[in-house]
Amino acid sequence: MSMFLITLPIFLIVAAGWLMRKFNIVKESWISVLNGFAYYVSLPALIIASFWDINFLDKKSLEIILWSLLAVSAFSLIIFLLLSIFKIKNDLKAAIFLSATVGNTIYMGFPLVSMVFGENYLSKGVLIGVIYLVIPLLISIFAIRYWHSNDHSLSRQLKDFFKNPLMVSVCAGIVLSFVNFDIAAINSVKKSFAMLGATASPVALFTLGEFLYGKFLKKNLELVFFVSSLKLVLFPLAVIFISFYFFKRVDFKVLTLLSSMPVAVTTFVIAEKFHLNKNLVGNSIFISTVLSFLIIPLILFLF
Repeated sequence: MSMFLITLPIFLIVAAGWLMRKFNIVKESWISVLNGFAYYVSLPALIIASFWDINFLDKKSLEIILWSLLAVSAFSLIIFLLLSIFKIKNDLKAAIFLSATVGNTIYMGFPLVSMVFGENYLSKGVLIGVIYLVIPLLISIFAIRYWHSNDHSLSRQLKDFFKNPLMVSVCAGIVLSFVNFDIAAINSVKKSFAMLGATASPVALFTLGEFLYGKFLKKNLELVFFVSSLKLVLFPLAVIFISFYFFKRVDFKVLTLLSSMPVAVTTFVIAEKFHLNKNLVGNSIFISTVLSFLIIPLILFLF
């Protein structure tokens, strides 16, 4: 029941977007506008607010960041190599990579960590969850530009990558983490970023519901289940393997739980921005969230 209550708001906001589109209260043109707001405003604000609160000088925080980076980078590399072998269109490769690597660690992951392991694990969960969300997003942007661009020169790719608003917001968040003084003016600015960042998921979910109106889930359903399996099954297995062989002394329960989160709704924003297969990405978000009701309890059973 707790799992259901955690995910219920996700389905309700998607349903609201679908119903608003059905009754013509909102227009199809809203999709690009709302996704533009999420991509350029709310998602960067969420990243800045999340990184702002990380103490990069704390030894334990650095260890958690390192474990998370290694786990998510290793999995991303595996997916990238697998997709490079397959002879499919580059925009489809990018859509699969994006959906398979970026998980809903913040809006589903944090409540689950608190519920399953207790409040003492929440700070660790926040660190891991932010890394699991942001790093795959950045790697996905790099991969999308690589597959979409005819110019594969490293200098060009890096230039485009560091001009991306998500990368800019990561750099800004890291810099601001060292200006984390308890001053009223600074706290007000931080709260403003947090408030803007809090709109990222609801806006993206509402837009997803709008987009799904008139779309049939049966289209590319096999591929949707394949992508969902990569995210819900292969990533946790990779984390367990890496933890067992490289981090034997580490309590990897939170690492594994957060790796089993369904496809993040922010992937739909990226897919719309870069003109990827929105149908695949949108349905992967929906199906993987439904399947997570089965997969996450199995992951928890291991603990």
